[in-house]
Amino acid sequence: LYNSEYVGKAITLDSAAFTEEVCKAGTPISAAGAIANSASAMGILLHDVYMERPQGTIVIGGYINTEAAQEHSGVTVAEAAMTAMKNVVFC
Repeated sequence: LYNSEYVGKAITLDSAAFTEEVCKAGTPISAAGAIANSASAMGILLHDVYMERPQGTIVIGGYINTEAAQEHSGVTVAEAAMTAMKNVVFC
């Protein structure tokens, strides 16, 4: 997050979203709980989520520190994903 104000949505991640039993914060996620670095992205994963408890929160409204999110997740957020997340601002 770029600041502390955000709107989040609880989500259960799909088993395919995990690499080495973790899905890293800053990863774009679809409504189905899958990694979605495309126009199907719904939000950005707020915290690391572990496979043993696949429930997490995605940011669907707020400000994201783009550099920090991409560095932590290892995912360069695609322009199509940024456009799809209409209430998320990348700073």
